Amino acid sequence: MQFIKSSIAFSFASYSKNFIDKNYGYLCIEPNKYDDQFSFQELKEIYESLTQEEKYKVETIYWELCKKQDSRIDGLFYGKTHLFENLKLTTRSLHRCNHLNNKTSQNNNNNNNNNNNNNNNNNNNNNNNNNNNNNNNNNNNNDNNNNNNNNDNNNNNNNNNNNNNNNNNNNNNNNNNNELIKIEFTNRFKRNKTTNSTQYYSLGEKIGKDYEIGEIGYVNGMGNSIGWAGTDASKISDSMVDGMNLHCVYLPSYQISPDNYSPSPNDTIGFFMDTIRHLTINGGEFSKTSILIAQLWIDYLFDNPNKLFLQICASDRWNIPPGCILIPNDFNQNNNNNQINNQEILKSNQVLNFIKLEDTLISKFATGANHLNNSKSMENIIIVPHNHKNDHPHNFLNQDYINAVLPFITNWKQTGKLIL
Repeated sequence: MQFIKSSIAFSFASYSKNFIDKNYGYLCIEPNKYDDQFSFQELKEIYESLTQEEKYKVETIYWELCKKQDSRIDGLFYGKTHLFENLKLTTRSLHRCNHLNNKTSQNNNNNNNNNNNNNNNNNNNNNNNNNNNNNNNNNNNNDNNNNNNNNDNNNNNNNNNNNNNNNNNNNNNNNNNNELIKIEFTNRFKRNKTTNSTQYYSLGEKIGKDYEIGEIGYVNGMGNSIGWAGTDASKISDSMVDGMNLHCVYLPSYQISPDNYSPSPNDTIGFFMDTIRHLTINGGEFSKTSILIAQLWIDYLFDNPNKLFLQICASDRWNIPPGCILIPNDFNQNNNNNQINNQEILKSNQVLNFIKLEDTLISKFATGANHLNNSKSMENIIIVPHNHKNDHPHNFLNQDYINAVLPFITNWKQTGKLIL
């Protein structure tokens, strides 16, 4: 059964990679590299030099970063009207669209070329002085020597310029590779105009309330509107983490809500489309949601190196974090100088899966359900007893799950580890 499910997932992923239109984004592994290095005017000039499509991408990143800080910010056009109100986020938005690397590379090239020209001028002056002194002794011979020396100097200077330019280009390529990871992901089809895109949000009424040890993130499960996902996040906050803020990434659904809030139990087409996306990700494709989550971790841990980040995933969204880890893992194979130690981002002995055996939605159809019978995997799987028989076993917000999760949250708050 597991082989069949894995084969289906691989088949959907292969089809998506080869035949479905792709978009791309950049994962920034040095978020603060260009902070405070550009003035308002310089940032404005860089932005104005972009195409309309490039500007839109920068504005979208700016909106995402602002919304990550304050979920009360709304509207995809927020970035267009507020782009220069927070220059730190403006800088990071331009950087994450790979526009600051080109700008700094041009400046570095100009400086290097100026230095090369100055050195060459000094060499020419020295050669000319030597040639003038020699001319006093033998004009005819030195005329020929001067021509030869000048030609040799010109050739050497040209070679030096070419070598320096090649070195600059190599350095620029290395800088690009070490700062940004370009990731392709499948363009998401929208069934209707009201469908929300994947985005950051937090609990507006709890902004500023975080544990001293670090922050907690959340990503919703299948079939949720952003309003419903926010409600679930608020319930998790109140019942499991002492009313602290949750720093969330919304996973959009293809299912159409009947009231633009509650899930739709009868949208078979949307459910089928969500399932295909689920299988595609299991088969190895990346999603924009994975990129946002990975960037959320990197931004926080880079700016707060002594803090921790606890990620909570609902229902089938357990398959998103492994995709996030594959991003820096794949990059590390070709970049030995990468500052991210992805072994520290996610350790298998600090990942827990909570499940009820009565929940047939998971225990029978989930791709990784075979781990329930694997003694090694069972170390990371917590079987939750189904005591509240009048509640559906898939409801992760009932008291059964709360009782099972709380001891591990307490461990994390006190020691930084879920499993001691």
